[in-house]
Amino acid sequence: MATTLVIGANGGIGRLFCRQAAAGGQAVRAMVRNPEQRAWFDEIGIESVAGDLESDFEASFEGCDRVIFTAGSGAHTGPDKTLMVDLYGAMRAIDAALEYDIAQFVMVSAFRAEDPRSAPEKLRPYAVAKLAADRLLMCSGLPYTILRPGRLTDEPASGHIQMPPSGRYDPITVSRENVALCINEILGERWAINRTINLVDGDHPISDLPDLIESDLDY
Repeated sequence: MATTLVIGANGGIGRLFCRQAAAGGQAVRAMVRNPEQRAWFDEIGIESVAGDLESDFEASFEGCDRVIFTAGSGAHTGPDKTLMVDLYGAMRAIDAALEYDIAQFVMVSAFRAEDPRSAPEKLRPYAVAKLAADRLLMCSGLPYTILRPGRLTDEPASGHIQMPPSGRYDPITVSRENVALCINEILGERWAINRTINLVDGDHPISDLPDLIESDLDY
């Protein structure tokens, strides 16, 4: 069974994904920054490992086949943390994925990443970091899937999404739980490889993702 490393497992999307994966019997390794955070993953039967994007974490990749990068510096940190976590941390994760011959790298990016100037001023450094990390991943040679969710909410999963073009949709909100479900949907799927997927809540069942990507439906 393929093992998936989750970087940023203790975040909102990371925890939801891990809970869903545990319920589905998937093999997952949760990378967490603080050892105290491991107890929650132990309770749901998920392997965990301590790793810090600002320190050492590359050994966490050993024995894994896929990687989900859903780490973020957080809304209350400055551009310095954005550089170290969202950009440099992602760069190092991509390098490690190459070293360990990872079969799929899932990057959780941001809807406005393609045009950082369209993001709220406070979030522009974050959008720039995401754009740079996305482009590095695209050029790395790794099999990748980039998810660009809209503004994240804590609403329960509707199980329905849209894939709008950048800058042409409003509102651009999506529940974290829907994003986690979409990650589960794309893992290990050939149709998701080397794709960049904008993601907001909408009317299409998440199970329709392959058809939406194939037909490039916007609404």
